[in-house]
Amino acid sequence: MVADISPPGSVFEPLMSPPRAEKPLSRSAQSVMDCLRLHRAGHRLGSWWQRRLRPDDYAQVLRALDADESLRNYVEDKVRYDYDPCRCCLTIRMSSPLHDTFCARVADEISRQLRQYQQGNGPLSDFAQEVEYLATSRILIPEDTHNGEQTYSRREPDASFGHRQAHYLGVIVEVCYAQKSRQVPHLADEYILNTNGSVNAVLAFDIDYKGSKRATVTMWRPEYTTVDGVEEFRAATVIEAQAFRTDSGFPTAATALRLFLRDFATDELTPGHVDLDREVLITSKQLFDFLLSAEARQQAHTQHQGSTNRLRPGALKRRHFQTHFQQLTSEDEGSVDL
Repeated sequence: MVADISPPGSVFEPLMSPPRAEKPLSRSAQSVMDCLRLHRAGHRLGSWWQRRLRPDDYAQVLRALDADESLRNYVEDKVRYDYDPCRCCLTIRMSSPLHDTFCARVADEISRQLRQYQQGNGPLSDFAQEVEYLATSRILIPEDTHNGEQTYSRREPDASFGHRQAHYLGVIVEVCYAQKSRQVPHLADEYILNTNGSVNAVLAFDIDYKGSKRATVTMWRPEYTTVDGVEEFRAATVIEAQAFRTDSGFPTAATALRLFLRDFATDELTPGHVDLDREVLITSKQLFDFLLSAEARQQAHTQHQGSTNRLRPGALKRRHFQTHFQQLTSEDEGSVDL
């Protein structure tokens, strides 16, 4: 929170005791702040940056951001990060245009098929109209603790879909690179188990196999099973590293990826609706084409290819006038103070 202050030129100054010196940040908290400032300056420290951070240190980071409004606004607008208090781990996600474009293609196809169900009248259409694409919405997931104190993990999935009346997302999409792919099974457990199955499907696309063109999809769903007479609830792997592109770069003839309309809502919101076993289906060939399109887009971007407009000969560029305050703000946001 930013404290109230008197405006410049105010006649009356508030009576305040001398401010206490701020306690220095811990080493781990300082490293996070340094990373965020580097991020703002345009320097990226890998695609999946992690730091061990205790809850007390995380609280220091939040307080430091509250004290630096410019950096805080940048982080809220531009930085995607996860925080897991039980594992004491903060992760800053820095995806590439390739991952973002591929994810957008997958989300567009799911949205397109949902729109088909939204057309017309009746219970099926009414239900489908309540499902919305939530992109990279931030979510807080409750953690199981032993001391009775409720804590939450902060997550920002790559894409998500959910029913408007549901508290949690129904379907979550994650696009992986090398470091992230090792963490996704834990994410699937957290998404599904910690919401008691309110998340019905977690999709993970691994499109970054080193030295190979291989690309795969893995899918988890909530499942109850009995082990030694005890009922267990788990995130079951229903599709495991199913390839939609081979090591050599060719499409596969693997089984299509299937979601159902009921996946997008909780059990409480689905009774009484008919045909909720209707499918949202994406074939391996579609996934292959999405990836080719994303790779072509990234190549064009990195090689500065593609059509652009040209300025008319003799025309001068006139920019909007900036006040002195705006100029200072702009310069401050581009600075690095390490």
